[in-house]
Amino acid sequence: MLNFLEKDYPIPWSMSMAEKAALILLLQDIKPRVSIEIGTFKGGSLQALSKFSEKVYALDINPDRRDPRCENFENVEFIIGNSKETLPKLVKSINDSNEVIEFVLIDGDHASQAVFSDIESILQLRPKKPVVILLHDSFNPPCRKGMKLYKYNSNQYVHVMNLDFIPGVFNLKGLYREMWGGFAMIYMHPERREKPLKILAPQKKLYNTIYYQSKHFIKDIFWFLRPVYKLIKK
Repeated sequence: MLNFLEKDYPIPWSMSMAEKAALILLLQDIKPRVSIEIGTFKGGSLQALSKFSEKVYALDINPDRRDPRCENFENVEFIIGNSKETLPKLVKSINDSNEVIEFVLIDGDHASQAVFSDIESILQLRPKKPVVILLHDSFNPPCRKGMKLYKYNSNQYVHVMNLDFIPGVFNLKGLYREMWGGFAMIYMHPERREKPLKILAPQKKLYNTIYYQSKHFIKDIFWFLRPVYKLIKK
């Protein structure tokens, strides 16, 4: 499996083996007409999106970090700028057109409000076909907080929200006592949901157990000291 990934997907990407496998298998199964990626970085996950999608919109704020090999993806349209501005415009354009979005990967700014903003914008989509939305780093506390801010029951096109579709990791590659990775998954459908939506979190106990041992917990306890720390740092 490792050799297969290195051969077919040579651009480095910051995901675990489980996340890469899940993303590839989903794309193989869906074969999206149009996909959206929010947060391209070097283009690791974009190489998989480009391979299995007819067309991809790739949104990022800084094109300088992108691997030069991404220029070979002829079915990718790059949109540069802050997703708070570019994503709502793209979603409106898609809603007003005949384009069929079937897959979205959200992996942009990891601040809680930024994650929430990307979710709020993408869920303005009026799905013409079922849409699978993966949200990376659902195991990271700020990201997870942003994912939980949206009022999913207010959107009748949302049929599933699973915060732990793929669990994340702890102490990854020297990131001491930090929580990263994981995929949350939102499933949208053209038919309106009739029943109340339950937010799934099957790994909630695991998340809480690790959170209280992480540096994120310490930072959250002493958040009120941040202004003092900034003054001292200056």
